[in-house]
Order: sequence, then C-alpha cells, then structure tokens
Amino acid sequence: MPFMKMLARLGIGSARVDTRLEHDTVRAGGDLRGLVHVQGGHTAQRIDRIELHLMAQYLQRDNDRRSALNAVVRTWRVSTPFTLQPHEERELPFSLRVPTHTPITERGTPVWLKTALDIDNALNPEDSDRIHVLPHPSLQTVLEAVQQLGFQWRNAYCEAGGPLGRDEPFVQELEFHAGPSWQGPPRTLAILPFPREDALELVLDLDRGPRGLTSLLEGALLDGGRRSRLVLSSSELSSGAGAVAELLAPRLRNET
Repeated sequence: MPFMKMLARLGIGSARVDTRLEHDTVRAGGDLRGLVHVQGGHTAQRIDRIELHLMAQYLQRDNDRRSALNAVVRTWRVSTPFTLQPHEERELPFSLRVPTHTPITERGTPVWLKTALDIDNALNPEDSDRIHVLPHPSLQTVLEAVQQLGFQWRNAYCEAGGPLGRDEPFVQELEFHAGPSWQGPPRTLAILPFPREDALELVLDLDRGPRGLTSLLEGALLDGGRRSRLVLSSSELSSGAGAVAELLAPRLRNET
C-alpha cells in the first residue's frame, strides 16, 4: 500500500470537513441552512456519504447518580458517493427542516449539528457545531401564557424517558416556580411538551417532590403531586397567549 494512502486511512493527511451555518439560531420546526465544506487530503479518497446528525444531550438517572448521554434527534444525508481528489475542495449547500420536537436550548440544554464523512477503510472525519434552538411557535405561546399567569421559568433539561411513542430516548422538561404576581397558592410547575401534527399536548405536574422523571411518565401517584394532561388545538394556540392562559389558570390553581 502506498505510504500516503496508509497515512490517510489513519486520518493523517486525510480529507477534512467543516460545516458552516448561515445562522446558528433556529426555531424548532424551522429551517437550518448552511454548507458543508470538504477539503481533500494528500491522496484521492472515496466518500461514501456525508451525513448531518442533529444531536441532543440528556440525563440518565441510576438511583442517586446521573450521567449525561447523547442522542440523535434526526439524520440527513447531504451527498451521494463521490471521489475526492487530492487537495480538492467541495461545498455542499443544505437546508434542513428541524423537527418540531427538537429540544430548546434555553436554560442550558445542549443541542448541536454533527457532520460525518463516511470514507471506506479510513478514519472518518467529523465536525460539530453548537446551535441555539428557540421554542416552536406553539410552545412559545404556552411559555408566554405561563409567565403571564405569574410563573417564572427556572430550568429546562432533557431526561431519559423511553415509553413515549417516539424514537428519541428522552423528553424535555420545563420547570417553573410561582413568582410574586401569581394569584394562587405557592407552587412549582413542570411541563413536558409533546408536539402533535395539529396540536400540542402538555403534561402538567404541580408541586412535584424530589423524584425522577420516570415516575411522572409512568403516572405513579406520589405525595404532593397533581398531574394532568392538556391538549391545545391549533385554533386555541392561534388565539394567543392570553387565551391559553385562561385555559391553563384553572388547572394551575387545581380548580378542575
């Protein structure tokens, strides 16, 4: 085997990849645009495919221990097989529709775009780019409604939760606490959003004690928790945050 080709298989002098985003901020359900820049190495290499993986980090609980794991939210293939000549440069533009259930990154949830080149019999180069994901308009309306009622947004994180009817092994939880303007008993609120095609389903959990997300998803009845599900239609959501706040208020005050 030629010496340069052997080095390329080890990743020395091999092809390089760099994804360049038009903007690093995108709204869930919106479009993420950019281009993949590929730079050839010292020898010709067969590129079987170039894939973009939308990644998110979530927490896995094991008794009192928590570990951070990575999951693929969506994968796109952005090229057909081709041969990259020595020192050749290629730019592959892309426009991706980000899934509506992509975790939002406010309050610290990491989400990033990983670019991977699949090169036959070689060390495959990768590139990662952090992105900032804003709430889908439907979820944005709910967030505004909750805050109009006097709750303050405290935290957002993804946690393992398998039996959810989706491919991802996690769900995102949004945590709030009652602020000075809340007209009701002091309490905390956890919201788990589940976007549907024409609606938004919410799991609402009030005054939850120190327990894991798994017990919430399994519907276990534990002390101090008041749990309910609410499905908001597209027409209800389009009425605005004020109308949604009126729908939420009785549930948050335990009047239903």
